[in-house]
Amino acid sequence: MNPSRRKPFLAALLVAVWASTVAAPARSADGDAPPAAKPPAAPAARSGSPDPPVVERLRASGLDVQPGGIIGREFRFWLIAAKDGRRAFAATTAEGYLVLGKIYSPDGALNLDTEGQTPLFMTVEESRAHGLARLTGATPTPATDFAWRTPGRRAAAGPPGSVWDLLGHATAIEEGRAGAPLVYIFVDPYCSYCHRQWEVLRKKVNAGTLRVRWVPVAALDRSHADLGVAGGLLADPRPETLAVWMREQRVRRSESEAAKKALGANMALFQALKVPSVPAILYKDKSGKLVKRVGVTDL
Repeated sequence: MNPSRRKPFLAALLVAVWASTVAAPARSADGDAPPAAKPPAAPAARSGSPDPPVVERLRASGLDVQPGGIIGREFRFWLIAAKDGRRAFAATTAEGYLVLGKIYSPDGALNLDTEGQTPLFMTVEESRAHGLARLTGATPTPATDFAWRTPGRRAAAGPPGSVWDLLGHATAIEEGRAGAPLVYIFVDPYCSYCHRQWEVLRKKVNAGTLRVRWVPVAALDRSHADLGVAGGLLADPRPETLAVWMREQRVRRSESEAAKKALGANMALFQALKVPSVPAILYKDKSGKLVKRVGVTDL
């Protein structure tokens, strides 16, 4: 079992935009594509508070924009989905401006990164480790310092984050013997192929030759219409909970704030890893190379 504890956003926040864009006008719509399922629902920023005009313009352009909560007192966080299944994140100010980039707390801890690979919900230690070093007191590195630019020169792009490290931030249901080869599998509760994948691996998991971290997501329309199922698996991430669902389709549904945050983080990872469908399997081979597979696989 690998649920990460999620800390609440701190009150007053200092905004640092790293290679970011702050703009009131929305971007143009994506091209025609099959409709994609909506991202997990999230609590409205404030009761009775209308959505900013920039958000309505994004929706008018063909994007699905759902509220993700409040950052401090002034910033609202949004989950954005395109018709082709791509997802993005943004924030808006009290004045209605759109913010893309990093948002830090006054002590330098990273609270939100709308464009990077850092997961949205982090532990206190992770938040400080990814924070702005000149505020946290750590030694600045290219990843934790300002994106310094010399006028007239193009800034060099930083190295991408480790996909395997990102998987460690997922809220997962772990089963199998500690020390056995580790596999991550993204599954949707209503995906019949995911159920088959779970059955296929029973013998190896029970024999102690394989360790699996099942990562629940809401990838199918039916799951989006019934988010409480994925939320229930994340609220009680034990192998027994997953087994009852896989065999009997029974789970104590949950739409608690903790479950929504866990599902949102898993969905962000699912999108960031560019995995096309479920079941999606990720593991390292004997040489240490990351392997991605889609579909039922007997590992």
